[in-house]
Amino acid sequence: MPELSSLIQKIDFLKSELDKLLPMKAEDQQRLDKKFRLEWNYNSNHIEGNTLTYGQTELLIMFGKTTGDHDIREYQEMKAHDAALKLVKEYANDKTRHLSEADIRELNRMILVEPYYGVAWTEDGQQTRKLIQPGVYKKEPNSVRLQNGEMFHYASPDETPIKMAELMDWFRKVESDKKLHPVQITAQLHYDFVRIHPFDDSNGRTSRLLMNYVLIRYGFPPVVIKSSDKKNYLTALNKADVGDLDSFVEYVAMELVWSLGVYLKAAKGESIEEGDDVYKEIDLLKRKAKNELLAVVPKSINGMQQLLDSSVGLLIELFIEKQSLFNEFFLVNEIWVGFDGNQQQINDSHSAKSFFKTVLKSYSTIHDFANKESSWSISFIRRNLKIPTTVELFFNESISIVFRPLKYDLILNNIVMASRKYSDNLSNLEVEELVRSTAKSVKAKLPA
Repeated sequence: MPELSSLIQKIDFLKSELDKLLPMKAEDQQRLDKKFRLEWNYNSNHIEGNTLTYGQTELLIMFGKTTGDHDIREYQEMKAHDAALKLVKEYANDKTRHLSEADIRELNRMILVEPYYGVAWTEDGQQTRKLIQPGVYKKEPNSVRLQNGEMFHYASPDETPIKMAELMDWFRKVESDKKLHPVQITAQLHYDFVRIHPFDDSNGRTSRLLMNYVLIRYGFPPVVIKSSDKKNYLTALNKADVGDLDSFVEYVAMELVWSLGVYLKAAKGESIEEGDDVYKEIDLLKRKAKNELLAVVPKSINGMQQLLDSSVGLLIELFIEKQSLFNEFFLVNEIWVGFDGNQQQINDSHSAKSFFKTVLKSYSTIHDFANKESSWSISFIRRNLKIPTTVELFFNESISIVFRPLKYDLILNNIVMASRKYSDNLSNLEVEELVRSTAKSVKAKLPA
């Protein structure tokens, strides 16, 4: 990792380059704000165990919709964190006000939403449950068990108000002194706050909100601690625990360099999409289209059989029944059925349905049947009209059903009248209307 001094020089250089390009175009600012809003919400919550995916986070934050079977609290805390993020920006951009303990308590209150019972550890390492009070300094110790099994103790409940007051005094002093670089101030504020751990829960999220409060106040972009980099983030904090605070400052500085790089790209009108953004977008598309994807039923022999036993079967019966009303007008009345170009003459609707049942059985031998189109047809062919006319009339009424991989089409005399998913049956009224249309077609051709 580069030395802190060189990192600070790089940060200042990137900041000066960014300032030259500001204000950026509205559309560039909009896509930048969206990216950091989602990255900040998703990663900060994910670090603390929230299981919403990036796509679910975007769906919730940007569209107010939810998917999945997550605990309701996970949705609540994501929305609450988004509200706290906006409040932090308001605090930071108001140069007339200074950060207070009340502000910090309000941020924690917003994040936690409402009181609840959570898992806790006693000072001697025993697991217990306690009531988590949003925005209230801890009344009991909030020690944690480390991976090595040892207990790590934060400030005691009695020490907490004193240490928080000292932290605010320190922050006001370094702000007025202007001796420390903003990245040094923000990293130390984050670390000292975590060491106090003043609240029963959400100290990590609150500390990262405070960190970005400082950066935004000084005109820098917010820093996003990636959940995928949680191990290095915690390692840097652990190094600070043993006196190496610079390691944590350097870690935050590296993340600020990344943020400045993204801001510069946006200001130049360049793409700010990262290598894994496309996969995040794919995840979002899946989430948004989840209901549609679940509703899709692909073509299958069983599905076609169900249609034949229901709406398609009814269509065949009614079509033959109502077309037969015109038989006495002609010397010749023929009913033809067909599938995939093969034709056969039949006598009645029962014969037609039997024909298509046989056709269905033959499909079982076709390779990759679901991805190939199949077509059925029923035609009434009539000749020799008994009513005298000056010209010979041609009477051919047909219904075709084209079974495509994901839907089926109903076609009357070469005109598509309806398209349906395999999960959707035609209603009886729709069937009757289709048949009525074919009857009207024949009637219109007969001499008045």
